[in-house]
Amino acid sequence: MIRTFIQMSAMILTLAATFFLLKANLGLTPKMIAKLSIPHTDYLSDEFVMSLSKQSADTRVGVALLLLSFTLQMVNSLWPLRWKDFGFDWHGVLVSVGLCIIIVAFADRYSRYLSKKLFDQSIKVIKSRSEK
Repeated sequence: MIRTFIQMSAMILTLAATFFLLKANLGLTPKMIAKLSIPHTDYLSDEFVMSLSKQSADTRVGVALLLLSFTLQMVNSLWPLRWKDFGFDWHGVLVSVGLCIIIVAFADRYSRYLSKKLFDQSIKVIKSRSEK
């Protein structure tokens, strides 16, 4: 059961990490790219700052999930293989899916929290620069 759990968890978390990394990279719209290429002196929209904050948060969460998945795969690879480990256990799959749903839900909430925190910090920096 434990080996099946580890293998399924690693695969699911790799998929979740891919989702977060894709979300971060696909969030950069052509409109945002155009705004990035034009220098702004006095004005920067909140929408633009929020978009970059979300991308940064999603990238960080995606990388953390990818590292967790890699760690699980390494544990599975370094674990001595026994004859009975060649089987497939549905209990391991169910526990893995349940735990991964909890991990991905936590990762999504943390990504939202982190993007809000990065947004607030960025706005403070922008306001402090504009006051000078």
